[in-house]
Amino acid sequence: MDKEDRSIDLALLVLRLVLGVIMMAHGLQKMGVVPGGAATIGEQIDTFAKMGFPAWLGYLSVIAEAAGGLGVLIGLFGRLAAFGIAVDLFVAIVKVHITHGFFSAKGGFEFPLALFGIAAALMFTGMGRVSIDAILARAMDKDIGVGGKF
Repeated sequence: MDKEDRSIDLALLVLRLVLGVIMMAHGLQKMGVVPGGAATIGEQIDTFAKMGFPAWLGYLSVIAEAAGGLGVLIGLFGRLAAFGIAVDLFVAIVKVHITHGFFSAKGGFEFPLALFGIAAALMFTGMGRVSIDAILARAMDKDIGVGGKF
């Protein structure tokens, strides 16, 4: 592995840690596990209902944040977790933040857009070599032999 590969893996790890911690914290706040949340799970469901979404999508949003954050953080089912987070943030931008302008200080979409960008990048690149996904892939390659038959 050359220096560039190590740099890419380190960059992916940094992106995963940042996105994973932020999203887990938001999801756990809504679940009532972490105090100080902007919205409880009940408020999240009410907000989704006011936007015309069914209640189950509110629950799915909380799951995308909490479980998706954990998945990205440890790199397990990382692309799926990043996809869930990206969808969650896209909906938040379009349905909540865009009417408040760009800047976060006024409730705008600046911060959710940054998180969406990180999630999208991880969805396209994968979690890198320092992830459970990569460890499992290497273990499976050993079991069947790279390029070998099943």
